[in-house]
Amino acid sequence: MKAIELTGLEGFESLRVVEADKPKPGPNQVLIEVKAAGINFAELELTKGKYPALKPLPYIFGFEAAGIVVELGSQVKGVNVGDSVAAIVSSGGYADYATADAGSLIPVPKGISFAEASSIPVQGLSAYALLKFAAKPRSHETVLVQAAAGGVGLYLVQLAKIMGARQVIALASSRQKLDLVKNLGADTAVDYSEKTWPDQVRAATGGKGVDVVLEAASGEVGDESFKLVAPFGRVVFFGARNIHDTISSEKIQQLIYKNQTLIGFNVPTLGAEKIAECVPELLKLISQGRIKLFANTTFPLVEVKKAFEAVSNRQTIGKVVLTP
Repeated sequence: MKAIELTGLEGFESLRVVEADKPKPGPNQVLIEVKAAGINFAELELTKGKYPALKPLPYIFGFEAAGIVVELGSQVKGVNVGDSVAAIVSSGGYADYATADAGSLIPVPKGISFAEASSIPVQGLSAYALLKFAAKPRSHETVLVQAAAGGVGLYLVQLAKIMGARQVIALASSRQKLDLVKNLGADTAVDYSEKTWPDQVRAATGGKGVDVVLEAASGEVGDESFKLVAPFGRVVFFGARNIHDTISSEKIQQLIYKNQTLIGFNVPTLGAEKIAECVPELLKLISQGRIKLFANTTFPLVEVKKAFEAVSNRQTIGKVVLTP
């Protein structure tokens, strides 16, 4: 089978197309014929050595995939050959075939494409769990969503309102992206490439500032977002960009003087029980059409480097997918 192998930590050039043996499912695993493999920002950072490596190099890359179950492990029950599923994969999703633990399979909702479904295991569940367990928006609160037109961001914009926020302010970087997040329910959409964007956010809150910052951007956007937090507000740090950040003394002073809270969030270490709790709730919203999924940018598996460059250059909206 064709697969994409990560051979080093020198960036996108460390990815190469290889011929590999089809993986064999363990007793409690299934083999999936991959129809769509989702790209996540953490994977871009991993190729540069800026995110924890999962295995000794080289190995077949890719956190998640969606496709059709074609083989069952000897102890698997409740799953059938032919089922359409999405999953965090164990053998690497950037391939024609991948293995996944049977207990972690997510059924593809009716009317959802494999490309769209590939956004559910990492981005969809990350967004839902982040709001449910960490941010916990309340009915009087304003939530600021960074990178709102990205894979996680589009989920956050929609879910923040559904899960209780009074006002959602979305940051994006083009007219197309701003229009999209507004159509998905953002009360205010702000172009963070404009120098006045922090003032626009303050104006949207009547000068009060935001109650919750969903912090994934880091850098200058992250610093300015931090300054926008209202008294007794909170900042939820998540995503690959924040791993190497440090907290300045100025930020610590702000947290203390304004009685603010800093929260860290990471879905892989949340625990299987909490993640499983989110799956049916998220799938129900998707099946009801209350959450719209976006996976309009696809690349052939062998063009993985082009796909990574597009994501890195912010040329994409929503989920970016590789198709074998």
